[in-house]
Amino acid sequence: MDRWNNRVAVVTGASEGIGEAIVRRLAAEGMKVVALARREAMLKKLEKELTEKKLIVRGHVCDVTDDDQVQTAFKWIEDNVGPVSVMVNNAAVIKFQPLTELEISSVRSMIDTNLTGLLETTIHGFRSMKKNGIDDGHIININSICGHRVISVVPLYTATKHAVTVLSETLKTELGEKKSKIRVTSISPGAVKTSMAQQYLEENPGVPYLEPEDVAESIIYALSAPANVNISEITVEPV
Repeated sequence: MDRWNNRVAVVTGASEGIGEAIVRRLAAEGMKVVALARREAMLKKLEKELTEKKLIVRGHVCDVTDDDQVQTAFKWIEDNVGPVSVMVNNAAVIKFQPLTELEISSVRSMIDTNLTGLLETTIHGFRSMKKNGIDDGHIININSICGHRVISVVPLYTATKHAVTVLSETLKTELGEKKSKIRVTSISPGAVKTSMAQQYLEENPGVPYLEPEDVAESIIYALSAPANVNISEITVEPV
């Protein structure tokens, strides 16, 4: 991880759960971490706690479904923290409802967050790397085992995560064709003990689950690989 020291990592959905764990872990490794999320109070609390520990973390309010907020956030990052070297797309929403019972507002929310938002932050992150001559950057998408299987209790979430699998592979191929050394990793965890999975875990007592820190460790594994190695997919499941 030495080569990432003092370089900028951007993490979406960073105010709690997996995103928060990733922010903490990357900051502990000496990276300058920008935590993006919608909830300002939680971001300020996280930034204050880690800054007091002499770690470099900056919180910035950003709803990834809002084009203007995303564009503003990335300009702020470049102006105040530095060019992006690592982009971690973690923001996501889920609804435990059959397709025929979904409200259209929920449909839009999931697609706009899990897909459109991911694409927009990826594009801005990549442009920051390219503009600043960073050809050894890393784009990491927090996917799900739902991106590789059909999980009927979360049908639309499953569909969006299948799309993340396709987009991750497509991006990796496209960058390879451009002779870019920017790497792309999809990380697909099983059930993780977060507020997003709370309903599922409550309805299925005894089901094994991961802690958010387990997913964060997977990111460290991918980032620590030799520069000539791309860890394309990591599936992380509880035992």
